[in-house]
Amino acid sequence: MRNAASWANISLDGDPILVVGRRPQAKTLAGFIVDLHEDTFGAIREIAQATIEEITHCEPVEWHPNAVIEEGEQYLRLNVEGLPSPPRSGRRRKSARVAPADAEVSPQLQEAAALLRLVLAPGELTNLHPAQLQEDDFRFYAVVWERGDAGQPVAFVSEYNPLLVLHRANSWFRFDGTLRLAASPDFALDDRGDLIVTTDEIAILRSPSFDHLFADIRALLNDVPENVDALKRAFSRLPISDESRKALEAVCATRPTFARRLQELATSEHARDVTLAKLHRALRSHGEEPTDFIRNGRVEITRAEVGPFLDVLEGRWYEADFTSEPRRAARWSSRRSRRRRPELAN
Repeated sequence: MRNAASWANISLDGDPILVVGRRPQAKTLAGFIVDLHEDTFGAIREIAQATIEEITHCEPVEWHPNAVIEEGEQYLRLNVEGLPSPPRSGRRRKSARVAPADAEVSPQLQEAAALLRLVLAPGELTNLHPAQLQEDDFRFYAVVWERGDAGQPVAFVSEYNPLLVLHRANSWFRFDGTLRLAASPDFALDDRGDLIVTTDEIAILRSPSFDHLFADIRALLNDVPENVDALKRAFSRLPISDESRKALEAVCATRPTFARRLQELATSEHARDVTLAKLHRALRSHGEEPTDFIRNGRVEITRAEVGPFLDVLEGRWYEADFTSEPRRAARWSSRRSRRRRPELAN
């Protein structure tokens, strides 16, 4: 992940895109494109520039459920690589107003994945109609550059209703020595973002905004210690050392996809059948050194081995049939044999 200074490499060239989002019903997010006149580009770009300026002077802190930062001095960084569906290229504004559920994303992360799709794939969204301004239930807005992060999208997200302050005010004025009535604006934007979102990382400058917008991620990561305990109970024939338990907690509490995998392993049907001997054979069969994972009659892993350990428990490793190349399955689904079983043939 980036250090603070590398955020200065974000490119704000090209036209910005403004996305507003609301929640039409529970567990559902809807996003809209707000068409921008070119005379707004400078002001919109200043929001992103102010956010970048702020983060480059902050110290990065790895996200964990109990992390606390000094606003303006630190920011939290969270790895979300693999969580959202890959953004599709092109500005195809069709009728995809509501972010759909992703069948390959855990239910605990679908809302977060949906929000990431809204802000990282704005070309899929429809335009906001002026009549929709009366609904006044927007949860956030995002200023987006589709190719600002080395050719990938970057979004500056604010948990801020751009209409709320307008409806709370009774009258508008301007002052040039004499107070005069002014026309009421339609939108009001904050001066900087609360989060910077890319395809693999969320930089969190204001924690409450993240907690509100990504509540399902926080809930899942908060449950990591409990799910590590559940994993140890489920794999009852696989002794896991206390240091290994700490490593699992430390890594999974900062990686939403790892936390989801941990949760699913804790309820897996094959868990009760896995023993040290079977784990040893599995590691050996894939060309791994078993003593990197098993020592003193128990599982002994460091943070560096957490990912591979989850991989082998899930059965993600395999070898290509014709080249024997070691491979890892990022995603998979069950496959039925095309050949009928003998008992069915009779």
